[in-house]
Amino acid sequence: MQNLEKRVFFALEVQAPWPQPMPAGRRLDEMHRHMTVAFLGVVDYGILQPALAEIPKLPFQIGLTGIFDQCLFFPERHPRVVAWHVDWLEGKEQLVAYQQQLISWLQERGFNPDARKEFLPHVTLSRAPFYPHPWKKSFERLPMITGSFHLYESVGNLKYEPIWTLKVVSPFEEIEHTADIAFQINGTSLEQIQLHALIALSFKYPPLLEYVARIPQPKTLDDVIIQLNDIVTHVDARRGCPFKAISFHGDLQELKSGLLNWEMIVDV
Repeated sequence: MQNLEKRVFFALEVQAPWPQPMPAGRRLDEMHRHMTVAFLGVVDYGILQPALAEIPKLPFQIGLTGIFDQCLFFPERHPRVVAWHVDWLEGKEQLVAYQQQLISWLQERGFNPDARKEFLPHVTLSRAPFYPHPWKKSFERLPMITGSFHLYESVGNLKYEPIWTLKVVSPFEEIEHTADIAFQINGTSLEQIQLHALIALSFKYPPLLEYVARIPQPKTLDDVIIQLNDIVTHVDARRGCPFKAISFHGDLQELKSGLLNWEMIVDV
């Protein structure tokens, strides 16, 4: 069998309202930013590829949401990496359990994933050379979501290309709508629809994040809309808000997959 050596790792896509500009450094382009779940290093892809048909199933159908809550530097004494730490809003236990399951699965098949450290959810933004102070000073809490799960190949120059993928539904997607902002919100429950709707709004206006932990559990879609409007009104009174209101529009749709979605229209 031909040896097809590749430097690879498993990771989740990551999206966020990335600030522009960022401090100086060898920054990763947005399309290459990711959250590593299991690092393999150099392997023979001719051996790994057929094994992927039996990889453990992901424990979630929809991407996870979280908040970048801290700027980290690795290693501490002579940092060469700038990363943002993730505080999960959902799915933390599921992801940690899956990461451990994946490591074990790889080891059972003769691979040698890096399992020396406890899983630390973070996204690398830049590599040396850089000055830590501007990164620390400019950091602000921002929402983030994960997307599909990939086996990435490191191709050099801070570029990482997916060579195998497990598709994951995004928590939300912005869609075109005349004169307003609109999102398709995806979830497995009404409570998750509400959370994902608030995260979608916070992608446009991050100060809304402070209300994530305060929003009551909804019983109906009208509850979701009323509570989102209460937040918008409250934020607008305190500091101003770019949104006027969330429209009482659309119904909660149940798909054949069992997932729910809702078209959220935002008056601006």
